[in-house]
Amino acid sequence: MKTIYECSHSKSVKWITTAFVLAVVAAIGLEAWRIATIDDRLTSLIVIIVLLLALLSIFYLYPQYIISDDEGIGIHTLLRTVRVPYSNIDHIERMDENFLKTTNSIRLFGIGGALGYIGLFRTKGKGNYIAYITDPKKVFFIYRKHGMPIAFSVSEPDEFMPYYLKSSNE
Repeated sequence: MKTIYECSHSKSVKWITTAFVLAVVAAIGLEAWRIATIDDRLTSLIVIIVLLLALLSIFYLYPQYIISDDEGIGIHTLLRTVRVPYSNIDHIERMDENFLKTTNSIRLFGIGGALGYIGLFRTKGKGNYIAYITDPKKVFFIYRKHGMPIAFSVSEPDEFMPYYLKSSNE
């Protein structure tokens, strides 16, 4: 049985995303104005391309939903679906609501706020992990037998955990 869980965004992630998008759009507008008024068009064009790539990359990487089926768990982004088969899951754990704050997670590579916390993170108690977190108050950790742990969030965490337990025991 295939079940899909949405990845809702917390209010703080929505505000950070809005501020980030507005800042990038303003910077692109400024560079477009510079192209029209200043002779150094190549530099402004390169800056616009880099800003557009940064903006598009977060939209391609942020998780849209979590798929839980008979084979395992998948984290779907616009770019790809990261699959974790049940045979590779050691255990899954729900984290407390202040997980990112209390563990002092640091971002090694990725996004920290705009559309979520996505990328490679490190924390003292868990070590390195891959994050697909859109709401820091609804985080699950998948501990894998092979590979780094994966952190993700779902809009209805109370509905997700029982389904996982039922499917993994069958």
